[in-house]
Amino acid sequence: MDSSKASILGASVVFVVAAFVMGVQVGERRVVPTDGVPRDLVNTEGDILTAQVGANTDAFDFTPYWRVWNTLERKFAPYGTTTAVAMDPESRVYSSIEGLVNSYGDPYTVFMRPQVAENFKISTKGSLEGIGAVIGEYQGGLVVVSPLVDSPAEKAGLVSGDKILKVDDVTTEGETVDQAVDRIRGERGTEVKLLIQSVDEEPRDVYITRGTIEIPSTAHTVVAKEVPKVAVSTGDTEPDGKVESASSDGGDSGEESSSAKVSEDKPFETEVKDFYVLQLFSFSQTSINAFQRELEDFKESGSDSLIIDLRGNPGGYIESAVQIASWFLHDGDVVVREYHGPEKREVVHYAQNRNLFDDELPKVAVLVNKGSASAAEILAGALQEHGVATIVGTNTFGKGSVQELVNITDNLALKVTVARWYTPNGISISQGGLTPDVQVDTNATSSDPWIDAAVEALTTS
Repeated sequence: MDSSKASILGASVVFVVAAFVMGVQVGERRVVPTDGVPRDLVNTEGDILTAQVGANTDAFDFTPYWRVWNTLERKFAPYGTTTAVAMDPESRVYSSIEGLVNSYGDPYTVFMRPQVAENFKISTKGSLEGIGAVIGEYQGGLVVVSPLVDSPAEKAGLVSGDKILKVDDVTTEGETVDQAVDRIRGERGTEVKLLIQSVDEEPRDVYITRGTIEIPSTAHTVVAKEVPKVAVSTGDTEPDGKVESASSDGGDSGEESSSAKVSEDKPFETEVKDFYVLQLFSFSQTSINAFQRELEDFKESGSDSLIIDLRGNPGGYIESAVQIASWFLHDGDVVVREYHGPEKREVVHYAQNRNLFDDELPKVAVLVNKGSASAAEILAGALQEHGVATIVGTNTFGKGSVQELVNITDNLALKVTVARWYTPNGISISQGGLTPDVQVDTNATSSDPWIDAAVEALTTS
């Protein structure tokens, strides 16, 4: 994210401004003097983004744009009887660009005005001030993808899938993700009011005091669970396999023996087994080394069952997902497929030789939910399709696109979708997310039905 063209997990449009500026130049050549380009709106610089794009660029006629611009300048009557403050030309140019960007129909492709661009760059440095929630677009509205662990958002009760209807009593309808985030973020110690609608609930006001958000990489815990040891049949066979006589004196008493009763009440023996639960909170630049340390700790723990918890993981760097997947896959296995640009050029990311398990992989389950997005979906999809892990949970978010941050000027930026992600088998991550192998009943009374389902899957597989 330090680079002006870093691959990021958000989205926006790329050649928008190039096409816009190019159109201005064409308009200057074609319109009559009375409908020409205003003298205070000219291209002041020439670079790769102002050059012609594509062989058919000269076919674009920007005359209608400038006719509308100049007609509005001469004829538009402001609302009301008092003299209204006119919108300055800079703001109108920005609004024009935003309209062009929105015409691409991609919620992750965003033109960033100066303050939004500055805030976005600050947010990529590993810590920021705000509420600590990842915000995304879903079905035309803004939702909480996931609150970060121990963040003000989590403490206030926000959960994945919550709709954000208003920020400080101002509607979010029609706003981009970045515009809403700009209003939600703020100085630590200050308060923001959100109108939140959870699934099947009425909207409610949630007041959150902003804080300094540090994004962690990993954490782990070891969960001890009682699991079946040896399955046996009920009836006249004891747990150790010996045949029980019908009665103590060898006769047929017609009564069931005490041993048989025990077998019916407890048809199998159990044992307490340790399950290593590795939580991965994001795919940052530090996640790779942190994950490796966790895997080494897992090997030393003596457990043979690993649960990778990607619930609420909003993603991060694609490189981190590829490196982490490489610890479980063979060298050269496909981790993810990317299709770039209008021509849909394929770029395949392959696993590297990083296996820590000497080809004796542990049993692995991966926990996912609606808050698992982007790079989290890449990792889960790769391990699922290569048959090295059982995916447990609910359908994931479906964030299957790659963004690039392009600095348009010193204080303007464009976040543009440049590629789409597909699983190794060619399934689009954007189309509904990933479907787990084991669906979790989220209404279960268990303290953590995901863990219970993973333990069962790992025990019976």
